[in-house]
Amino acid sequence: MPVDYRAPNINARRLGLHFRQIREALELSYDSASARLGHDADWLIRLETGFEQVTPEQAREILDGYGVPPHDMRTVVIDLASRPSGPPWLAPHAERLKALVRDLYTLESEATTVHTYGIPVIPELVRAEPYARLGFEYHIPEVDVEEEWDLLLQRQRHRPGGLPRTLDVIFCESALRNGPPEVMLAQCAHLLELSEDEHTSVRVIPFNAGAHAGLHGSFDVLEFPVIKDRISFVHGALGIDLAGSDLSDTWKLIEDVALPPAGSRDMISTVMHEYG
Repeated sequence: MPVDYRAPNINARRLGLHFRQIREALELSYDSASARLGHDADWLIRLETGFEQVTPEQAREILDGYGVPPHDMRTVVIDLASRPSGPPWLAPHAERLKALVRDLYTLESEATTVHTYGIPVIPELVRAEPYARLGFEYHIPEVDVEEEWDLLLQRQRHRPGGLPRTLDVIFCESALRNGPPEVMLAQCAHLLELSEDEHTSVRVIPFNAGAHAGLHGSFDVLEFPVIKDRISFVHGALGIDLAGSDLSDTWKLIEDVALPPAGSRDMISTVMHEYG
């Protein structure tokens, strides 16, 4: 069998992890489990490490082979096997994006709750057009501003399965004071508008909060329907990447120093008036 050096995508790795957890819960070795499923041990290893892609029907057959009854776990596994390569709006941008970035945007599109934190910039999912375009214009290496704005706008507008998405936003006060007045005026107005949405929370960490757990950089924590898994992204000079661990605890720590939504709206309004 030829060796496949390509890294599996994130969904395939998560699917493989679930299959491994089921096998281990049944206390089956690779040999005994693969015999039960009608495959060899190499195939099972590839499946559990994300290198063997399976269809939803094949996933059902594996679950039946393991004797998994109707349960949330069964729903999760079949759901992962059913997921497409990404939402339709991602397709026009797919060729120019790294495979990992495509995977991350696909996961973001499936999240029903996104906790997004920004320092010293406004988080991507709540950037107004003038603010976003300014960032793209100064991006290194150079990017196509129109393409980047179209992609970001689609990410902002997307709703998983057409359902509301909960957007939980925190950023440092420095993000409100980092840009040309006309750009920041539009950004503040956009944040105030978003803060009125019942599915969106906007909070600010004031300068007087001092040192806190969010000083290391911007990040997101994503939550998904049915499954308890959370996935964290980090944002840096080289772009978006998968975090090495769940940053939910870090999120809780920065929540402790953020102003409440009402106080945050007051601060945004004050800064907005300073700009114009």
